[in-house]
Amino acid sequence: MQMVHAWVLANGFDFFAEAGYRSPTVTTVRNTRGIDVSALNTYLRQRGMLISNGYGQLKGETFRIAHMGDATEEDVAALLAAMTGFLEGQ
Repeated sequence: MQMVHAWVLANGFDFFAEAGYRSPTVTTVRNTRGIDVSALNTYLRQRGMLISNGYGQLKGETFRIAHMGDATEEDVAALLAAMTGFLEGQ
C-alpha cells in the first residue's frame, strides 16, 4: 500500500478518499492529470496487467489499483513501473 501511495503522489495524482478512510486493499486514485484511463488499460493489457477504471459518474475521474490477495510486492512494483512508462509516453 505504501508503494502505491508513494507512486500516486510522485506522479501528480491525488487520492479519492481522505486520509484515515483509505482502504488497505485497494487505492482509489483521483485522475487529477486527466489521463485516458481506457488507453492506460489498453497499454497495461499488452503487458498482462489491468487496473479498474472508475464506474458510474466516476468513470474516467478515478481508477483503482489493487494491492491485496495474491498480489506480491514485485507484482505491484511491475504494475507501477508499467504505468509510469505509459505516463512518460504521454
